[in-house]
Amino acid sequence: KEFFPRALAVRAADGSVQPMPKGAADFALYCAQFVHGYRVLRAKANCPALVPLLDLFEQNGTAYVVMAYIEGETLLQRVKAHGAIPPRALMRMMRPFLHDLAALHRRQIIHRAIMPENILLRGENPPMLLDFGGARPDSDGPLTRCASLRGWGCFPPEQTCQGKQGSWTDVYALCATMYYALTAHRPPDAMTRLCAEKSGKDDPLVPIRTLCPKLPRKQADALMAGLSLDSAARPADFAALESALYGSKIPHFAFRIPNWCARK
Repeated sequence: KEFFPRALAVRAADGSVQPMPKGAADFALYCAQFVHGYRVLRAKANCPALVPLLDLFEQNGTAYVVMAYIEGETLLQRVKAHGAIPPRALMRMMRPFLHDLAALHRRQIIHRAIMPENILLRGENPPMLLDFGGARPDSDGPLTRCASLRGWGCFPPEQTCQGKQGSWTDVYALCATMYYALTAHRPPDAMTRLCAEKSGKDDPLVPIRTLCPKLPRKQADALMAGLSLDSAARPADFAALESALYGSKIPHFAFRIPNWCARK
């Protein structure tokens, strides 16, 4: 995977990546964040839900990461090809994935890029996460990816503006991803929802049981709580979300509001 933001850089004749004059500062900043995110994961994230990272290096004016090749299809591809996934099948598929992802939050790592195109389905094996260039244990900067990603519906309001981010940020993204998998409908963008709330209009997020009536109410309530615009109303982390979805009594690993990710 090459760090090559087309809005900030161009490909030179020799194959190197050169930042545009007006985007040089942003290119340097985001490239450094790209490298830092993968270094954090390589050093701290012993997580079976992540595709193994084989190498990380800088060359040709940019940075590269080499990951293991694993066959499968993304959750986005599956839903586009076959429609919504039945509730029982999705919940069975997601439980080991969610349990494995809790390792990130135990190590105080926020992923920040969970969405259907980043979840790899592998038949009978648990899913894996593909893209973790946004993972890092610090910085609450606003989302700087392209507008199409900002509008996807998987990013909570604190990630699209200057808000405090933490494990609850990933919870929103995963619940939005599961909402899409169960309904084949993208959730509305968080900023659209915020605007509706501020203007006194109804939340444009359709309750999940309206679109997926076979989903058990307890699981529907857990997913809708995870999609709350108020971060304090969501399950605190993946361990809490697993408990809310499946009802098992498991250790609660939520890290207790350290300075780097304290909620407002």
